[in-house]
Amino acid sequence: MRVLAHVRDAGLRRALVDATHRLSAELLEPADGRVSADVVVAEAGPKEELQEIHAQARAAGAALVVACREPEDCRIASLAGADEWVFVPVDPAELAIRLATASARAVGEALPHETGQAAELIRYQELLFDKLTGFPTLPVMIERARELLDRRGELTIVYIHFVWYEKIEEIFGWQKLDDVLETTAGALRDFYAAERLGAESLMMVSHIADDDFILFAQIPAAAEIAERRLNALSHRLESFLRGRIEEAHSEDIAALCGIYVGASTIFRNLKIRTERLIYRAIREAAQAARGAEQWERARKVTDLKATLREGLVFIEYFPIIVTGTEAIYGYEALARGTRRELRSPEVLFDVAEEANLIWELGRLLRVRAVQGILHELGPDQHLFLNVDPRDFDDPSFRNMSAQDLGIEDPSRIVLEITERTAIKDYPRFQEYLAAFRERGFRFAVDDAGSGYAGLGSIANLAPDYIKLDISLISNIDSNFLKQNLVETMVKFAEAQNALVIAEGVERREEFETIRQLGVHLAQGFLFHRPRYAGIPKEAA
Repeated sequence: MRVLAHVRDAGLRRALVDATHRLSAELLEPADGRVSADVVVAEAGPKEELQEIHAQARAAGAALVVACREPEDCRIASLAGADEWVFVPVDPAELAIRLATASARAVGEALPHETGQAAELIRYQELLFDKLTGFPTLPVMIERARELLDRRGELTIVYIHFVWYEKIEEIFGWQKLDDVLETTAGALRDFYAAERLGAESLMMVSHIADDDFILFAQIPAAAEIAERRLNALSHRLESFLRGRIEEAHSEDIAALCGIYVGASTIFRNLKIRTERLIYRAIREAAQAARGAEQWERARKVTDLKATLREGLVFIEYFPIIVTGTEAIYGYEALARGTRRELRSPEVLFDVAEEANLIWELGRLLRVRAVQGILHELGPDQHLFLNVDPRDFDDPSFRNMSAQDLGIEDPSRIVLEITERTAIKDYPRFQEYLAAFRERGFRFAVDDAGSGYAGLGSIANLAPDYIKLDISLISNIDSNFLKQNLVETMVKFAEAQNALVIAEGVERREEFETIRQLGVHLAQGFLFHRPRYAGIPKEAA
């Protein structure tokens, strides 16, 4: 194999020398602007420049590998047609595998009669690296880990376990989750470098397309000292990752991310196969991380009970805007715990469900929501209160009147039915709604277009308001299918004397598009970002 290097970075060049040596390949320098190699390595740059290098490489049957420093570099490299990309600084062993993979990909394209075999080879090789984060998977790194253990005599496996990420996907869509995972991977690299772990440590994903990570490291010291150092490292890692996610994606997103670290140290044992030792340690570290998660969940239940007992919640009021005039139509009351670990409403309600405290939480939040805005709510403005379908089984809620909330006109209260729980008995649920309607309350169906809030639910509940899920609104200005769906929903709602509310409006272009489509009301970060006002400093 011949590798042509269009690189200036000294560290990358050293890695290339090592990688080509591992492959028994020849490292070439650019000559006369011609490509005469199997693989071309170039540093990230403008898309047009990379496209030109890619065209030259393809003309000679060569592959293109791009060295990236930022996630945006990877996106540009993909658009330019790169066969592979790596993050720098890069481990020579990883770089060697990327070079081999890119070469195989180029050969597969150059030999159409062997397309099936080449595609199978590429699929196998792509299992070795996670496309999203760029990290290698365990099959790639197990040999390196064995070498480290044999050389050092001991090895520490750190397992980084993430939970709540699925909530990000449920609420904001898979694109947002991918963005968060890219941020996480970048933060891990930065932490890796800042802690000086890179020289004799290995980082990888647990499985392809997974959101757990594994770190092979060395924590040399006496056992009790090593344990303290490892615990301190884990706390710094958790804090670093959470801070980076919060900075890049908002505190709301960070509140949905649970980060738990477990570790296990192994020692070389000539009687036991080294690979088996490593796999056992990975399982032990993963169990420790998940054990930390269970302990944390138990602590959250305890914190929730204290929250209910002491009333430690605050309400964030998100304005709902009339699209035609941009006047404030009303406010959605969104509950948050004052404790950081219960800050997210999704986490707050999930913990309440686990502790069987949904009714108690709902009672507290409804009272606080009305108390916090009663004297500021304009005479023509409405207050939207989130209610879980299980709240309707609570006798104190079923018999609630507007006067119980301190409001004279019940038509100004909109009970917003969330999708946290499926409605299993529609006939009985419709009876509950009818009783509330008789008392003058209005209803909204939340997150239409996702989860349980499909057309069937809308037809059965006959709501006064239909709230369109953020997944339908995000980038609607450039998506004609979404535009057609929303326009159809508006016509359907108007035929039922209902109003449509677009959730998750973040950009002016999205707002102008939904206004043109006839959407009646809108809310989102374009109009209001959480301020977390009123949180005690020690809890913020």
